[in-house]
Amino acid sequence: KNMERLSPRSQNQWTTNHKKLEKAIKKAISIQSLKYRLLPHESQLLDDGLLSNITHRNASSIWLEAASSIPGVGFANLYRPMGDLEALFLLEHGILPDTQPYQTVVEGPCGRWYCDKYLNGRKWVDSSPTTIIEFTVPVELIQHLKSLQMKIEDGVMSMGLGDKAGGGLSIFNQSFTDGVSSFRIVKIKRKLG
Repeated sequence: KNMERLSPRSQNQWTTNHKKLEKAIKKAISIQSLKYRLLPHESQLLDDGLLSNITHRNASSIWLEAASSIPGVGFANLYRPMGDLEALFLLEHGILPDTQPYQTVVEGPCGRWYCDKYLNGRKWVDSSPTTIIEFTVPVELIQHLKSLQMKIEDGVMSMGLGDKAGGGLSIFNQSFTDGVSSFRIVKIKRKLG
């Protein structure tokens, strides 16, 4: 039912992403002997069934993933790849730190696909991304962020939260402080070496 609210392009990308995840789960190898390499919150998410193991044979990293959610009426999903320091800050404080100059967030299933590029090595940033976060936020907030700063990156609309971009971090964080928005981890790459 919620799928009908997505654009045809987003529906197609969501379906593609979901099928790829199902296939990866079926092909995954056991990581039981490698779980000690996971951070405590990562291991807990795996144990609680909130992330699935998708680590493939001969992988140089442990891979954990969850399907994207389909947001309710008046909400949409934004995605952000981030390194451990930023992710741990978010988990501890419930808001993003003001340490990143651009702090890109991208919208919808196509944005999730774009974020995957950072973990898969097809895009590079100096924060060494290990985690993709899904933010579920009001559509009005996204429209406001777009009015502050928006650009096209690899076919997706990118909004910058940092001070060198749109500067919308404070209002973005306020939506989490107020309990209006939520976030969750949807992908992890934990290197083995």
